[in-house]
Order: sequence, then C-alpha cells, then structure tokens
Amino acid sequence: MLGSGNHTAGISSGIISLCFGRRTLSESMILHYTPNQQDYAAVLRIFFWIRTGTRVSLGSLAIAFGLILYVIIAQGSPPTIFELIWLLLPPLFVAFVFIIQPSRLANKAVQNEQLVTEATWELNESGVLISNRFSSILMEWDSLQKLLVTREYYLLLSKKNRNTFRFLPRRAFNSPQQEDQFLALVRKYLPVR
Repeated sequence: MLGSGNHTAGISSGIISLCFGRRTLSESMILHYTPNQQDYAAVLRIFFWIRTGTRVSLGSLAIAFGLILYVIIAQGSPPTIFELIWLLLPPLFVAFVFIIQPSRLANKAVQNEQLVTEATWELNESGVLISNRFSSILMEWDSLQKLLVTREYYLLLSKKNRNTFRFLPRRAFNSPQQEDQFLALVRKYLPVR
C-alpha cells in the first residue's frame, strides 16, 4: 500500500488504517478484533433491550404486576395462585430475556469457531465488508438502518432484517481520535445514535 502512494497508519490492538488516494477523496478504514463470549452476551442484552417488542412486553408486564400487587394489598388477604403467577411473571421474563437467553446464545456462539475468530471490518464508500478466515460479507450502506452507540460497543443494525445486527467492540480502537474518525466516516452514510 505504501508503494502505491497511499498513507497507512496502523495500531496494535485493533489495527486501523486510513487510506487517502492521491486523486480520489475516498476514505476507508480497516479494524481488526476478536469477539469473545462476554461480547456476545453483552450485545444480545443490548439488542433485546432496543427491540420494541421487548419494551412493549416489559411495559405490559409491569402494568399487570402493579395491578395485581394493588389488588393483593387492597384485599389484605394472601394472594391466590393466579396472583402469585402474575407477580412472578415479570421478574422471570426479565431474567429470561436479559440473563438466561443472552448467556445461552453466547455459549453457543463461542462453540462455533467462525464466530470467535479474528474479524476484520473494512469501511469504504461501498459499505462495510466484514470478514474472517472463513467468510466475508459486504453490507452495503443502503441495507443498513443505523449505527447504535453504547458504552462498550457499536451495533450496526440491518434495515432489511430487523433481527440482524453486527457489532464492533470499542476496544478495537486505540485512541479517541481513531474512534472519532470511524464515527465521521460512518456518519457520511448512516445515522449514528
């Protein structure tokens, strides 16, 4: 790459390269990272939380929980089996959605070598090329809905399949400046929230 007149900057734990061609103003960025079990569990919790269906279910269960609790307190008598079930349902739902299911799926993910091998993200004007030693997929910008920013991850949400997302750990960046360059590049094509 240096021989072609392009300038390349690399970093160790998450190599980022910014390439600026001589005659073109196209930018590209390359990131490397290796996902782990904790990554999968964390991003699944985040993804489940942002889904409208999960929020509607939690809201409905919270209302039902409050109503049943009010009835039990107002009656002053021990709760019935029906009331006990409704009192247990919300915490069981939360435990399932945010603890059991993400942990179970993360355990499955780490058993699949394709999901825990080093991944490369290459961002350019065409989209995001995500590859590892087993496969590659180009996610074109117009097929993507947005980039969701969280404390530890970036989630790239699909427009075509609302149950599909890709994630990038923030640890892939070596400095805030490199992360800012990534965000500036993505903002050219997608909303960032």
